[in-house]
Amino acid sequence: MGLGYYRAMQTYHPAPIALSSLPAPVPGALPRVGRGVFRAALAGAISLIGLGACGDDAAKPTADVTLRAPQTLGQSCLDDAECLSGVCMKSQYGTPFCTRACGSAWEACPAGPDLAPGQVTLCVDFNELPSPNTPTFSGDLKRFCAPRCFENRDCRNLDPAWERCAVPSWLGEPLAPQIGNQLVCQSPSFHGKVPVDPSTCNWAPTVKAQFNNEAGLCRAYCEYMWNCKELESSAGRECCEWGCYNRMVVESEVNDAWRDDIRCFIDNHAAWPETGPRNACTEPPVECGHGPEDPTPEAARRD
Repeated sequence: MGLGYYRAMQTYHPAPIALSSLPAPVPGALPRVGRGVFRAALAGAISLIGLGACGDDAAKPTADVTLRAPQTLGQSCLDDAECLSGVCMKSQYGTPFCTRACGSAWEACPAGPDLAPGQVTLCVDFNELPSPNTPTFSGDLKRFCAPRCFENRDCRNLDPAWERCAVPSWLGEPLAPQIGNQLVCQSPSFHGKVPVDPSTCNWAPTVKAQFNNEAGLCRAYCEYMWNCKELESSAGRECCEWGCYNRMVVESEVNDAWRDDIRCFIDNHAAWPETGPRNACTEPPVECGHGPEDPTPEAARRD
């Protein structure tokens, strides 16, 4: 379901814990940790064959096979083998990331070789939710270590996949008011959605019926990105769609700014001819005032 779907939908507009036991992070000690990706000396490459620019059949650029260095706690991952902790958790907390189980909820996690220098973490617990009526949390673990932070930048420096530095919350409600203003990295756009394996990016089960139109927009946007060779990642179109939808629907609310932005690219891609000096690939960035953004989640990027 791609641009054809979008064209058909254009006429449709749907409407008591001792807080002293929690050591505070040392300001300035939160590390900027890179993804540690290195090129492996492997024979051959993955040849990706796809649609050419604006509909012509052509070979996609060849992508090198890459391996990732062992990741510290809080960094995104594809599988357990990538993590120093040996656990790559897939859950509704955020993009799959390296973590470990912990014993004492809302206390500092013990130090370990999986922590970066100066890193402090908190044992968050999703076994007891704010209200009996709150939807349950789904994930490989329900009590795990999450990286502590002071501000959003701390989380992004640790891994670009993190969205927010905030009090531990679930679907907009604080999980542990008793711990005060203890902040952790989290990604609210994943909350309440079916966990997705970043190695496959099968995101369709995460879509609720009331957001089918938004899901269709994301398919059309990523079809444009694919056709015009605008995808930065070799992960593929479905991973682009997953990331787009995560940005589009956050805690059951539509992100109007993101929706309007991608519609500009979709509309202009559909309005211009496929060939010629000014075409369906050259003009959308001109008309929209900036280049398109690849929303592929960090954990799904293989390059």
